[in-house]
Amino acid sequence: MNKTSFIAYNNNTKYLLDSLAVRPIKSDERTEWDNLMSRYHYLGFNSLVGESIRYVAEFESNWVALLGWSAAALKCRHRDRWIGWTQPIQWQRLHLIANNSRFLILPGIHIPNLASKILSLNLKRIKKDWEYIHGHPVILAETFVDISRFRGTCYKAANWTYVGNTRGFGRSAKRYYHHGQPKAVFVRPLHKFALRWLKEPIAKSKLIKKVGPMHFKKKQIEDLINTLKSIPDPRHKRGKRHRSISVLAISICAVLCGARSFAAIAEWGKHRTQNQLKRLWCRYDDKKGCYVPPSEPTIRRLLQSVDAEIVDQAIYR
Repeated sequence: MNKTSFIAYNNNTKYLLDSLAVRPIKSDERTEWDNLMSRYHYLGFNSLVGESIRYVAEFESNWVALLGWSAAALKCRHRDRWIGWTQPIQWQRLHLIANNSRFLILPGIHIPNLASKILSLNLKRIKKDWEYIHGHPVILAETFVDISRFRGTCYKAANWTYVGNTRGFGRSAKRYYHHGQPKAVFVRPLHKFALRWLKEPIAKSKLIKKVGPMHFKKKQIEDLINTLKSIPDPRHKRGKRHRSISVLAISICAVLCGARSFAAIAEWGKHRTQNQLKRLWCRYDDKKGCYVPPSEPTIRRLLQSVDAEIVDQAIYR
């Protein structure tokens, strides 16, 4: 929304806040969302990590703010201490936490209580959105606030809980480095039993992310294969056995069906029919007389070496 449009509502803040709506972006809005976030957020923007959802807050069809949710931080001592879970349980249930990794009020917009209202609206719908898009619920929200720039007022107003400050370390290229910018950690349960469900020894069945069957249409797989043809193979020619297209296709389909590890992706591939493996461009083994899916080591090596951003952009298009 342009600045002039808001002037008319300066004397009626309640009407504006009551008329706000928060929703996931549409596919054709992603480029604009990414560009605005990259241009105006103090951290800039490249991509969201892991499972993610991009939201927009709007007033009378005009964008007011942008929110980005991504996978939870792998490690956060204050969050983990607050939950009280053991490390094995943490790795099993980390997918139940969503990270509010980006929140941007667009320039020129200054409305009292706007940020906390947007957060509140977003939290009311994120559980259903996450389950619909990613196939499992989230029961806890987390965020990290740069204390050199902000005080986290909007999170406090939206009933988030402060649990401590980080030590100023970041993660890049699988290594941790000290950037010297501690951040305040806030969490917000999305269910009244969230804390219990995150740490109890036996998980609720509805919280376990299941790997489902393959329900993709022939045309969808053909479109996927054609898209993947544009992605360069990062491996050396020597020793290639499975085509990168087939490894990526199986990995993407498996993740869409609920797989969350290299082993789960490989297991998903093993249970595909010969016709499905053929459509996924798997290698035909003359000795065995059948199509064979890639193994877990093959999947792991390729996915660790391929440019994830290129794959993400190609698939989203």
